[in-house]
Amino acid sequence: MDFFTPIVDDAAEFGAIAAANSFSDLYAMGASPAFALSLLAFPADTLPAEIAGAMLSGAAEVCREAGASLAGGHSIDDPEPKFGLAAIGFAHPDRLFRKGGAVPGDALVLGKALGIGVLATAIKRGEASGEEHLAAVGSMRQLNRAAAEVLAGFEAHAVTDITGFGLLGHLHEMCAASGHGAAVFSSAPRLVPGTDRLLSAGCVPGGTVRNRSALEDAVQWPDGSDDRLRNLLFDPQTSGGLLAAVRQDEAERLCEAWKDAGYAAAVVGRIEERQSAGETKVIRVEA
Repeated sequence: MDFFTPIVDDAAEFGAIAAANSFSDLYAMGASPAFALSLLAFPADTLPAEIAGAMLSGAAEVCREAGASLAGGHSIDDPEPKFGLAAIGFAHPDRLFRKGGAVPGDALVLGKALGIGVLATAIKRGEASGEEHLAAVGSMRQLNRAAAEVLAGFEAHAVTDITGFGLLGHLHEMCAASGHGAAVFSSAPRLVPGTDRLLSAGCVPGGTVRNRSALEDAVQWPDGSDDRLRNLLFDPQTSGGLLAAVRQDEAERLCEAWKDAGYAAAVVGRIEERQSAGETKVIRVEA
């Protein structure tokens, strides 16, 4: 289950993005969506019902793409709109993707570009160009369905999806569940168009600040690293890509297969041995 306040102005786009984001947890476990229930908070006295209808229409379109039924839901009167889905799916217990299980030497492959938090902040401020807006919406609306289907043909030791905690936050969870550390190649992740320009213009979401406060001390940064790098790797994503730990010799093949399926994929790091059980620096960022 996932829901949040509007990230774009267009109601149908918002509904579609919220739906795609809600299905990502299923795809990150190798499950196939079956049905979903909508969760809608809406200011009935101040916004026309057509806006709520557009949210539901956008969500229903993504549900059809996912092969799932939008089977009902619940709404409440609320001063601030919020929308999302409770998404239910099925997977064989022997073929689940799990967050833990990565082993030293595994490569880390990321399925989508980073920068959604930066772009979403810029869109709210009216600072994103039309092309940048379209690129951000396209990334957020893209289901991870094909990525999960491709990944099923590989030996994936650990999988998660990158959302609100950013790349480093969700990788930290994978490391904790696996009992190992990780290295991240700072220049490897692909970026949503406009990310660097808008980051330089100060479009830093509040979620980035919270993510840095929570976990920055768990990261070993390269000499001379600046706020740009830290803000980028902790940038909160909405409907972000899958992150998979796979054998080193399969990483490039998975990356190319994801690219062929239409994703902005990249090999972004590797799993490493922890120096000691009490070591606080779990992730090492390489320049």
